[in-house]
Amino acid sequence: MKVAVPLCVFALVLSVPLVAQDRTTKSRTGIKAHEGRAVAMTGCLRGDALSNGYTLVGTMSAAGHSIKSKSKVKTDIDKHDRTVKTNTKTSVDDGVVATTGAMTTFALVPGNGVDLSPHVGQQVQISAVMVEPGHRDADVKIKDKTTIDREHAPDTSARSERKVEVPHNAYGQWTVVSVKPLGSSCPAQ
Repeated sequence: MKVAVPLCVFALVLSVPLVAQDRTTKSRTGIKAHEGRAVAMTGCLRGDALSNGYTLVGTMSAAGHSIKSKSKVKTDIDKHDRTVKTNTKTSVDDGVVATTGAMTTFALVPGNGVDLSPHVGQQVQISAVMVEPGHRDADVKIKDKTTIDREHAPDTSARSERKVEVPHNAYGQWTVVSVKPLGSSCPAQ
């Protein structure tokens, strides 16, 4: 009898269908660049195996010395379907904000502590800094806050603040200081 009760409970647990894990991820990123230009971009991240480099096929939403981006990714998972809705807003204190733009390909270099490889083939939001040719290295301050609200699990929240130095070079390049997945894969090429 002692064995029969745990086996019945185990069988009952296995017969209960798993509940979908719907979630909403909200994130805020603030970037201030001294001696450089910060940009916010969204699009499809691609890897180039020949050059060990990365490109983003997408649009630039803002550029300035100080930018703030807010994104919200809502994922609804049902028995046979997954729906992802993304909303991103970017503001800039001293530059240009573009709500739409032409699709462009941007060459990217990951900055210190940024790993782009897990995000290849995904839609992402990128924050990057370019040091203009002839200028000295850029000092960049990055503040992130991410909150994940899960339907049937505890919510989580994380904050980070870091400073990075983006080196100058002769031709200028986009150095990625922050990458956030937007919850969907890139369309097939």
